[in-house]
Amino acid sequence: MKKITTLLLLLVCIAFSCERDDICPEDTPTTPRLIVEFRDITLTDNTKNVPGLRIEDFDDDTRTLDEDHSITSEDQMLLPLNTNANETKYRVYRDYENDEDVITGNPDVITITYETSEIYVSRACGYKTVFENVVLTITPETGSDNWMLFAAPENENQSVINEDEIHYTIRH
Repeated sequence: MKKITTLLLLLVCIAFSCERDDICPEDTPTTPRLIVEFRDITLTDNTKNVPGLRIEDFDDDTRTLDEDHSITSEDQMLLPLNTNANETKYRVYRDYENDEDVITGNPDVITITYETSEIYVSRACGYKTVFENVVLTITPETGSDNWMLFAAPENENQSVINEDEIHYTIRH
């Protein structure tokens, strides 16, 4: 009886002294998205809404980032970057409308180039990818006007390590 009690006490101590390391807490920072803020071209400190903002995956226009909650407001967007490549492209519309499958609006293409590296987070969460030497370029879609006029990085090292700050601003 004494052995069983001792064994049970030992098992209880082991169970309560171990921490669960197979669950990654939701508040743990993982691979960040690029945060882009839209600003006025003349008053560069003022944010400026983009009417009819729509973001599409450049290679698959049926996948919109609107559905992924990447538009936080009409003056900011969160863009996931491809961790398996060094370039990601999006088609960003201003004044987007879809009337019976007739799409109108003014699209520009954002091309983001970068280098990736992985940082160990924890045993439960694994690794996260960070993006360095991030460069954002803007080109108008064929047959449309360039509504995005200027893109500028907001941090000196042009890296995307977390989602705590604006990474790029686009002026229009």
